[in-house]
Amino acid sequence: MLWKILIGVAGVLVLFLAVVATRPSAYHVERKLEIAAPADLVFGVLNDLHQFAGVLVLFGSPWEKHDPNMHKTFEGPAAGVGQSYAWSGKGVGKGKMTIEESVSGQKVGLKLEFVEPMESTATFALTLAGTPTGSLVTWSMDGNHNFIGKAFGMFVDMDNMLGTDIEKGLVQLKTVAEGKQVAIAYHLAATRREQ
Repeated sequence: MLWKILIGVAGVLVLFLAVVATRPSAYHVERKLEIAAPADLVFGVLNDLHQFAGVLVLFGSPWEKHDPNMHKTFEGPAAGVGQSYAWSGKGVGKGKMTIEESVSGQKVGLKLEFVEPMESTATFALTLAGTPTGSLVTWSMDGNHNFIGKAFGMFVDMDNMLGTDIEKGLVQLKTVAEGKQVAIAYHLAATRREQ
């Protein structure tokens, strides 16, 4: 009787592994949000990892708040292609983000590399389009799941999970960019009053 149970369990396990192996590894998640600030101003936040790190949301909360003792390193130019942001810490693992594409006022492309606790690579593309009231930001994320990621995806809606982080990041970006827009408008009004 025990042998029959073990053979049944082994059969289910083999079937599960076969199903996981046949699942696609590539994924794409995309969200959009309109921001009441011009595309050039929003681009400035996206094109500088010192600022972008403050709007990034990963694993459910703003990245900068995951681990207050996180070690951060910025390298490369002050902004744009080649600028990188590396992190390490007990609560956040180890990884690096690098700007690989930058088209002024239109698009920023980033490579996101996790080293620990599990290796993973993804890309972000943040595109901007002007609107009558500001700009429309489209944030997409693309990557490939490893075997564990494909298995996890059988039980969790990955588009919803990753999409929720992107949505929260867009809200953070909206808050920062619109706050900068208000500060600029206030400064201009104060300058006009002084003249």
